[in-house]
Amino acid sequence: MKQLSKILTLIIFSFIFFNLSAQEDNFKDDQVANSSNENKKFRFGLVLSPNISWLKPNTSGYTKEGSKFGFSYGLSTEFFLAKNYLFSTGLIVNSLGGEISYEGIYKDNSGINFPSEVKQEFNIKYVEIPLTLKLRTNEIGYMTYYGNFGLKTGIKYKSSSDFTYVDISNSPKLEKINTASSVFFLNTWLVIGAGAEYRISGNTAISFGVSYNNGLINTLDFKTNEIDPVTQKAALDTSGNPILTNKNASANINFFSFDIGIYF
Repeated sequence: MKQLSKILTLIIFSFIFFNLSAQEDNFKDDQVANSSNENKKFRFGLVLSPNISWLKPNTSGYTKEGSKFGFSYGLSTEFFLAKNYLFSTGLIVNSLGGEISYEGIYKDNSGINFPSEVKQEFNIKYVEIPLTLKLRTNEIGYMTYYGNFGLKTGIKYKSSSDFTYVDISNSPKLEKINTASSVFFLNTWLVIGAGAEYRISGNTAISFGVSYNNGLINTLDFKTNEIDPVTQKAALDTSGNPILTNKNASANINFFSFDIGIYF
């Protein structure tokens, strides 16, 4: 039902911007609207997007603890399908993350395992390829307004985590531990955004907007710990080793971004 409501929202916004984009009023000063399609096949841009991201756990016993500030940057290419309809893609480097807590294991310097609540803060870097449709209004003054809808696919190239152990007195905080094997290599987001462009001169414009990116794929790639029914802590076997279930931990990574770009 949640996915259905997101798709319906996307369709509603698409119709709104379709109507706005289809207006054929007398925009005599709109250089873009009055130029021929032959002069505007595509355009390039540089984009920078500060963001705030978080992990939304789907596994019982896993809890969202905090968000992470990050940013993305890269190149954008937009192809004109019609006067006010653009297909947008590009190559973006993005830094996302968030903090979750769960019952896990602390291993001390001598290799002994101790059950403890773990707070794990993820820092994940992706190379993203957006595939979105931008629906624009005609130019009003020097301003053009748009809606942006579609998908982003991200390929993980680096992941590290900071670990804090709540139940272990005087335990060190482990920082920047390589956790590439604990994060799935691929991610996909449903993108819904809106914004505006200000034409500086000729075909050069500055764009600014906001977008919500909803994760569609499980970010995590590790097994959960079996929980001791008495202590409600991570269970250990008779040799002192952690007992893992056959179930993967699950959490989606979502983020809001403030999108800034300059197009030529």
